[in-house]
Amino acid sequence: MIYVLILLPIALILLARKAKQKQRENNKPVIERSPLGDINMQPVPAHRNAPSVQPALHSDASSSAEQSVLIVDDQMAIRILLRELFEQEGLQVYEAANGTTAIEVARNYKVDFILLDLKMPDMDGIEALQEIRRFNQTVQVAMITAFVDPDKLDKARALGVKSFFTKPFDIEYLRSYVIGSLQSE
Repeated sequence: MIYVLILLPIALILLARKAKQKQRENNKPVIERSPLGDINMQPVPAHRNAPSVQPALHSDASSSAEQSVLIVDDQMAIRILLRELFEQEGLQVYEAANGTTAIEVARNYKVDFILLDLKMPDMDGIEALQEIRRFNQTVQVAMITAFVDPDKLDKARALGVKSFFTKPFDIEYLRSYVIGSLQSE
């Protein structure tokens, strides 16, 4: 059992590195993590010598660009798992460990779908979504939560959230839901 607890984080780190390398090879933007944690995550070009990544929200090519998902969860293992899942589907994937970073990514990049954790350290998912809705009324959002709070669910529905996934969630159902939602856009 101890070996599993030791090897699981190592495996997750190796998967994350592999995904990041694959993104660089495909010349896609990569979100780098600072040594201080995910709070200061900044999108950087896939190749350090490449020109700066231009925010897709301000690009004329955004209508022909691939679809993207923003995964917002303070648990790195969940972000890594979902990143791998959606990259295999050919989606551009962004990650945020907290609400503040999620708002910045959603503001600076074209995001078609957000998977948003309800409970996070700096602000909850409702607060983050309220801020995102100030500049993006159309992005599709599904909430992920470990516990159900009826008041928060009502607030989320009022902000346009149509689905809620309770941890631990069925990963195949989540994948199917997100892909189906993006295809129906």
